[in-house]
Amino acid sequence: MPDKEHRCVRNRFSNAPWAIRNPKYHDSEDYNVTMNDLSRRHFLKQLGALPAVFLAARGTFAGFETQTETTPFEFLVVGDSLVWGQGLEEKDKFYTLTKNWLETEAFGERVPVNLKVKAHSGATLTPHENELKALQAAGKDETKYYNSEINVGFPSIKTQLDLAAKEYAAANTPNESIRLIMLSGGITDISVAALLNPFGDNDQLRRDIDKYCSGSMTEVLGHAATLFPNALIAVIGYYPMISPKTPAHDLFNFTLEAYGVPRPLKPVVNNLLTKQFFKIIKKKAIKRSRIWMELSEAKLRDSVDKLNARQTAARAVYINSPINEGNTFGTNDLLVFRMLKKGRIEDPQYDERKEFCGPTLNELKKSTGLKYPIRFCDMAAIGHPNPAGSRLFSESIKSVLGPLVNAGRK
Repeated sequence: MPDKEHRCVRNRFSNAPWAIRNPKYHDSEDYNVTMNDLSRRHFLKQLGALPAVFLAARGTFAGFETQTETTPFEFLVVGDSLVWGQGLEEKDKFYTLTKNWLETEAFGERVPVNLKVKAHSGATLTPHENELKALQAAGKDETKYYNSEINVGFPSIKTQLDLAAKEYAAANTPNESIRLIMLSGGITDISVAALLNPFGDNDQLRRDIDKYCSGSMTEVLGHAATLFPNALIAVIGYYPMISPKTPAHDLFNFTLEAYGVPRPLKPVVNNLLTKQFFKIIKKKAIKRSRIWMELSEAKLRDSVDKLNARQTAARAVYINSPINEGNTFGTNDLLVFRMLKKGRIEDPQYDERKEFCGPTLNELKKSTGLKYPIRFCDMAAIGHPNPAGSRLFSESIKSVLGPLVNAGRK
């Protein structure tokens, strides 16, 4: 199901600990949260200024010249569950909100925007060897799409770009006409299970972040720039998985639920002694979350800078995440989905996703030997942006792209 208009499902950080994807590590409420005017102005000021100044210094970006009613704006979305908008309805995904802005506001007149979505939950930046071997041995293709809410690593983001190029060619749409590519990637290559593992090696985590958020992302950005020579590439940044404001109780309950501890046994496991132990574990996990947040941002920005340095004009921008330690998992000012009673996740796709996860992952395990925990798939939306979080992501995107659109109209 390659395109938004052809998907068989209605809607679709595995980039959060509650959306763990990498098999090598494994045998409702009102979402209309608003920001006060002061914090919103500060937020947009911080996000929007530097990229616009940088691109202006490099010259007007060719892809954002004045649009007209007869000039379609081609918009491609590739990546993992963050840019896919895990758990959200289509109308609330930040790529949809960006599309609406481009269509109705960005250019001062209504322009047609053609949206192609190849992103899906769990996508790695490049194919992983263990998955490729398992798929090939089973006679399966790495290009096969499953329900996009199901967090499997393939098609990889690099493969998504190749598939999009083939589909554009089949539709007689020149690759040169693609104006904007939006993507997120890197965290699923590591897996958040490994990222937040309190017993993990912090130096190894730093090496993994460098390997994927710098090495693999640089490769993918170069591939995208070559395939689509006139496209601006917007790289979406991640956010902290947990924070000191995340109650140890909430994190512990999630862990018990995710790993299938029977509910009647939870009171026995969740006692005073284990709670004290889990507070210690939480501190170690927070440290690793901060390593991820700080280093991934630095490496992703570096990948963007490397691409731009090789081009005659700027080709990529980095989009800061509006989600921070004050509004991530378990905090009072949530901008992400949470877990409700009896392990239910509050996102609107939960029931549909739960229906698909078991049959799909059981078949995949039987045919390829690849193991993806079904319960993690069921719970995959937890920790992903809720509608309020997604709206703030769209504001972040507009704050960076808006000055480029205005420069192109001069």
